[in-house]
Parts: sequence; structure tokens; C-alpha cells
Amino acid sequence: AYQAACEAVGSLLREDGRKAILRSELVSHAPAHACDRALRHYCESGELTRVGHGIYGIGTAKVFDIVPEVMPKLGYRILPGERARGYSQKSGGAVWRLDRPCRRLIRKRGVQAMFETPDGRPVASRQQGVAMNPQEPPTRREIEAHFHTFERCHSPARAEKDLIVRRAMVAMERFRSERATLAIEGGTALVAYHRLTTRFSEDLDIRLIPDEAVHRLGTEERSAALKEIGQAFKAHVHAELPFLQPTRKGRIRRDALLQTFIYNYRSVVPDEEVVAGVKCEVVHIPLMMPTVEHAGLGGERFKTIHPVEIASGKWQALTTRLPRNADSYPDLVRHVHDLAAIRPALILLDPETARETMLRDETTHESVAAVIKELARPVWRDHYESYMRRMGVLPVTDWPNSHPGWDTVLANFTALARELGLLLADTA
Repeated sequence: AYQAACEAVGSLLREDGRKAILRSELVSHAPAHACDRALRHYCESGELTRVGHGIYGIGTAKVFDIVPEVMPKLGYRILPGERARGYSQKSGGAVWRLDRPCRRLIRKRGVQAMFETPDGRPVASRQQGVAMNPQEPPTRREIEAHFHTFERCHSPARAEKDLIVRRAMVAMERFRSERATLAIEGGTALVAYHRLTTRFSEDLDIRLIPDEAVHRLGTEERSAALKEIGQAFKAHVHAELPFLQPTRKGRIRRDALLQTFIYNYRSVVPDEEVVAGVKCEVVHIPLMMPTVEHAGLGGERFKTIHPVEIASGKWQALTTRLPRNADSYPDLVRHVHDLAAIRPALILLDPETARETMLRDETTHESVAAVIKELARPVWRDHYESYMRRMGVLPVTDWPNSHPGWDTVLANFTALARELGLLLADTA
């Protein structure tokens, strides 16, 4: 079906001078999902420009020209009145008010169009989230709609898991404890809160920082208190999201400073490459740097671990596990991707502060050099491409609005190590 859809779209592209407005229903012999994937394929090739959810323009068709022509054909009525301006990144963007909700048009070359509901409120974009019942699992219709909001998503199961992770983040934001303060860290914080990198995230890294009263307890009493806090968090997530079933696959370290909880869910679009489960890793260690507040997915202000401290943890993961367990943990390449992506934010630091924050425990000049030497092996290119195929939301090229290729990532990663003083000057 996908091949047939590609051929159908290709034949339209080959018609000289054709400026068609395509929708999946117009290619009647192919299923809608196959046609939409075919259209996305041509978008990535540069032959076709996507200008909206299920709306495509051939060649140089402009957003401004497309909207008034195509929306009535799709069953929407444009309400009378002046178009409100101010939503575009450059001049030329506008907002059209429709008689019922519609997804935001995706920007094209800096110009975007936004639709409003009849009451004048902009329709929620991907960044703002979508309307949902947080206690219910995503419906098939919601999964399909979410799948099509991304430039690239390797399967509906990945879109389903992303929706579930978002629900879990909203539930996490609502957790309250009299004995600990919650903040989120790891890749999820970089993606969803700091917005310093772009990819799917399938686990939640939680920091539950105990208060002074817990710190003053003896070793055994403190361990027991931390376990109680962790179990309260585990029960809270299950109460908020009953469709997430706790399992016994997690672990609790003896001193309870690390507690891992794994929840399973029943996928409506199963895929062997997507684990139908969510892992919450709860850590009870003191902060190195003050937390940063961001707007939470649930609407309230929410604390996140500072990106520099997150970067320090990623260096720790690489220097601790990569050289000796490289073949066992191919997805460690995500830390390389994230550190290369947030390089612009990290190099603004004072070099001395950076060294003090990053060079600790097993992260030494020698261990960083060993990581870079290990990443030079050709197999890591394969690991990176495999990971981004599954977890990326954009094509992998060195063009703008794409995930960079492996050579660029490794070059930025190595440059970051030098700029932060993590490599000795004479390191080759």
C-alpha cells in the first residue's frame, strides 16, 4: 500500500506545472495512513512541502494561497473577519478563524498559519499538548492524530508511547510529599522542559530530594524513609494512571538512593521495537546546582534539574559504562546525541565552573579520552542511525530542521569536551 501511494503521489509530481492540493482521501486506492507516509517521504526528499496536518502543496505553493482554497474543500468554513497577524516567525503569517477546531499548520520557510476555534483561542499545538483525559489510555484515533503531528515517527506505537509518557509527566507533576521535593532530570527534562534537544523520550528520570529531617536520620532510618517516599511516588503514578500496571521488574538499591519502578500498559498498536512500558528511575541525591522552574505540562510551574547538572550525569553514564560495556548498551549513544545538541548552552559556562561540575567521580580527563576513542569505532555510527530511526522526530541529515548525521554529532561532542576542559591539551 505504501509503495502504491508513493507511485500515485509521484505521478502527480511529474505532471508539469501541477500545483495540486492533496489529501490522503484523494488517493482513493491507498489506505490513508500509507498515503500520508508516502507524502512525508516526498517532503523529506524536498520535492513536496508539508503545510499542514494532512494538507500538502506541490512545488512552490504558498501557505497564504493554500489556506483559503483548501480548507473549504476539507469541510471547514472560514469565518468572516480580519485575519489576526503576529503568529509567524517572519512577515506573511496569519490566523484564520474556522467554524470548528483544526490542527495548527506547520510552518513553511519561516511562515506559518494558525487556526483558531470559534471562541478565538488558538488550537493547541504539539508543544502545548493535546486535549486528553489524563487517566485514560490514548485512543486509536488520538494515537493516529498524534502520529501525524511529527515530521518523522517510525510507528504508531512510538506515538502511543509518547502520549503515555506525557500523561505520566502530568501525573508526576502532581506528586506532593512533605519529606521530599520532586524535580525531573535526564533526557526527558532536556526535551520536554528545557527544550534543548528534540527526540522521543521513553523513560522518566526523577530526582526526589529529601528534606533536612530525612538527611539527619541514621543510615537505616534514612534508607527506610527513602523507600517510603519512593513507594508513595509509585502508588501515586498508578492512582493517577490506572492503566499503567506496576511490575516487579524494578529494583531498589540497598541504601535506597536509587529506586526503579517499571509499569506496563496494553498497547493498541503493538510494535516489537517499542517496549509497552514506562520506566521511572527515582534518585535521592543532593543537588549540585539550583533547580530551574519551567511551565509544566499540567499548567503549573514545575522544577527541573539544571541542564549543566543533567549534562554532568550524562558524562558520568558514558565514562562509567561505555568503554567497558559498549556492546551491551548501544542506546548509550543517546547521551552523545544530547550532549552534542546542548553544546551551545553549555559552552556559555565559565570554563572553571564547567570543569568543577563535569569532572567528578569516574569522569576524568583519561576516561573522557577513552570514551571518544571508543566512539571512533564504526559500529557507533550504526548504533546512532538505529537509535535515531526509532527515537528521532526529524530526518537525519546535516540540513537545517534535521537531526545531524553521526560525523557532525561526534565532532560537536568532541569539541564540547575540549571547550569544557574535559580533554587535556595534548590529547590527540
